[in-house]
Formats: sequence, structure tokens, C-alpha cells
Amino acid sequence: MKNIILPIVSLVISLVLITGCSAVKNTNVISNKEQANFTVKEQDIRELAYNQLTSGDKERIARTWKDSKLSKITLREGMGNITDKSYMGKEVYLVDFPTESNSIPNNMIVYLSIDSNKLLGYGFVE
Repeated sequence: MKNIILPIVSLVISLVLITGCSAVKNTNVISNKEQANFTVKEQDIRELAYNQLTSGDKERIARTWKDSKLSKITLREGMGNITDKSYMGKEVYLVDFPTESNSIPNNMIVYLSIDSNKLLGYGFVE
């Protein structure tokens, strides 16, 4: 009897481990696909921001728009020169472009609306 129970218990434990590992593996694949989609969207938003800059601002940027950083923030009064005040208190994109300036700070911040990707204004840098 002992000889029969031990293989059955081993088989059940093996099946549980194999099934559990398979479920985790599938979840990671989905997460990687979602991350890839976000990365493409992030690049598109940074490029949209760059394309709305003046030619003078584009000349100040070091390298390309691909070197910029994207984040989401809640826009508040005093954060910059904002042309559309209706976005105050709302979540917007912040695109941080590195500039060729030798002084510090050496970056330029712009705000874009999340709904239309419209340039809302320029952020103050410290």
C-alpha cells in the first residue's frame, strides 16, 4: 500500500508544480506585450511633443526627441507658462527634453494634454 501512495502523491505534486509554472509563464508573456505597446505609445507622444515645438526650441534640443523622457503629472498653477488654463488640476503628459545648454538646468519641459496630445505650455526648470 505504501508503494502505491508514494508515486500517486509524487504525481499530484508534480502536476501542481507544472500547472502553476505554466500559468505564471503565460502571465509574463501578456505583460511583456503590454509593455511593448506602452513603449511604442510613449515614443509617439514624445515625437508629437517635439513636432509641436518652434524651430528655435528644436535647435536647443540635444540629439533627438528619442532622448526625451515621458511622465504623467497633475498640472498645477505655477508649474510653467501654460497657454490653456482649463487643464489646471488635470493629469497631463510631461515631456522632458535634454538641451545643449552648458549651464544647469540643461533641459526643457513641455506639457501635453492626454486627450488630444496638444501642447499646453512650457514648464519651469530649476
